[in-house]
Amino acid sequence: MNDLKEIVGRYLLKIREISKKAAQGEIVGDLVRTQVKKCLIEMHAAGAEPGDIRVIFDDLESCIYSDCAVLEPKFWQLLLTAKLHVEFLLFIEENHQSAVGSSAATGQHFGIH
Repeated sequence: MNDLKEIVGRYLLKIREISKKAAQGEIVGDLVRTQVKKCLIEMHAAGAEPGDIRVIFDDLESCIYSDCAVLEPKFWQLLLTAKLHVEFLLFIEENHQSAVGSSAATGQHFGIH
């Protein structure tokens, strides 16, 4: 789990940099979504399952609503956007897996494409 947190930590640094651009008025939505997808792909490659990913991002959500969020409002706003995108991608992937049958029957495993 620590490896997964390290992966997320690296991507949070990238999102923090993106938030600086957003604070200057740049449109950064696609940049955040791209970083989220890259993060999930790397987490999957490290062996993460959807439940593992949700646990890590749910832990981040508690930070979003803390007092420290006041210090960097744009970063925390983008972090919430990232978490919502994670949920969206996991939902899409899980529904795709359900549509093709159980992973045991088809030999497929969870993976963000």
